[in-house]
Amino acid sequence: MFKNRVFASCCVVLLTTCGEAGDGANGDYRAAALVSSKGDTVFVKSYNWGLIGDSQISTVADNDRPIGWDDQGHPGIVKGLDPFQYRFAHDTLTLYARSPLPAFAIRCPSIVIQYQLVDNSHYMPLYQPLGNSAYHRVPE
Repeated sequence: MFKNRVFASCCVVLLTTCGEAGDGANGDYRAAALVSSKGDTVFVKSYNWGLIGDSQISTVADNDRPIGWDDQGHPGIVKGLDPFQYRFAHDTLTLYARSPLPAFAIRCPSIVIQYQLVDNSHYMPLYQPLGNSAYHRVPE
């Protein structure tokens, strides 16, 4: 009987502390601001949650409003870990992805967004020069 009570107590603690984010307070929000030569800014944003941060949504937006748990079904939100890598150079944001991305609604006239659909053999080498390179992961 004592073992059952201890087990039940442990289950209650785990369910209340390690569950899904609910209100978004338990997740990890990250954003990178990319500024054009004309001063326009786009933000690459991601939000991770879960016991080990293994659930993720990401987006590219022209505002710095944080994304969170409640944004999962919104247009322009990508679900999944490692949704794309990106490079920002000469006012062009190039998104490299292994599967199609939504068209992100960006209103920054001086920033061009390019989508590059690449297979895994072309995607994985982008990881190698990360560190001191112009290629970035989501989140970083």
